[in-house]
Amino acid sequence: MSLALQSLVALTLLVSGVVATLPLLLAGSGARPDPGAPGSDLAALRVVESPGDRWSLRGEPIPRRSLETLLRSSRPQRLVEYLPSASLGIARVSASLRWLRRINPGGAVIALPPVAQAAAPPPLQPPALPGTDPRGDGRPAATRSRSLSPPPR
Repeated sequence: MSLALQSLVALTLLVSGVVATLPLLLAGSGARPDPGAPGSDLAALRVVESPGDRWSLRGEPIPRRSLETLLRSSRPQRLVEYLPSASLGIARVSASLRWLRRINPGGAVIALPPVAQAAAPPPLQPPALPGTDPRGDGRPAATRSRSLSPPPR
């Protein structure tokens, strides 16, 4: 390689590296708290409602009045993730979500539980044609080559 070509390759690699790191450099290195991190002051509050007007906050049972007081006085204002029980009716879920939005200055959203993905079903096999060997290649069983081993005695 000539010196000019080597210099051009080096310059190209240098410019490509700078361009690739530019978004990281512009974003800054200041640590920002993750609002969704458990234990963070900014973490959303997970509120669960069960039948019978039973509520829980972060897995601990809490009376409705105590929950209301806590949410009204919450500083800093935090988002409430509302997870209704599957046995609650849509009217009850709607009323509870309205209530949470009214009492919580940080707002409230329905938190959907993670969905387990089912394993993919096995691929479909075409049905065997009449007169063919279903374990074979689709040719009639009579035309398939026989085994080279001697027949059993």
